[in-house]
Amino acid sequence: MLYPEVEHELIQQHPAKVSRVDAHTLEVKHAKGVERFIDQPPHEALAGTHWFYCGYSATQKVHLIGHNVDSLFSGIILRHSDGKTFKAGHTILMSPKGKKFLAIEQQSGLDGEDWTVYKLYGKKLWQGYAGILSTPVKNEPVMVMAQFVNPVWRDEDVLEADISCADIIKGKATLAISNIGKAAPRWSSKPNC
Repeated sequence: MLYPEVEHELIQQHPAKVSRVDAHTLEVKHAKGVERFIDQPPHEALAGTHWFYCGYSATQKVHLIGHNVDSLFSGIILRHSDGKTFKAGHTILMSPKGKKFLAIEQQSGLDGEDWTVYKLYGKKLWQGYAGILSTPVKNEPVMVMAQFVNPVWRDEDVLEADISCADIIKGKATLAISNIGKAAPRWSSKPNC
């Protein structure tokens, strides 16, 4: 959840384009009109639908908008040229050329994050848990073996992250996005945690 004072500062960077009309309505002007994002009750931290302004990427010409639904912390991007919106995450990490991005979502109360790689305007290239889970065994819960942290784009088609085992970095994992269509991309490297 974005704190009101942080959102206020971000809105002030683009006061002609973005405004908080009232406590539960965010308005974003784009080249073809205006989009309104209206919160839905109940207006509580982990209940209802809440919208937050998170900034503007001048390079990609998109507004970043937080979108929390009940206990899911996520977001969207709004293309400034036409107002079209695309699913994203509470955090996004653009590739070096800005043609792809990693979207990070978090379900409150669950260990770890869900990561999705998209082309800039919508096509999902990969989605999965940001870590390594134990192999399912009958009558036993699946356990988190390691989590991926500190993601970075090594180049336009390769995403890299540190592998964290009990808060100790145990190597790197790499996701090659360039093989889309040939085989589902998979993370490399599985440490002994």
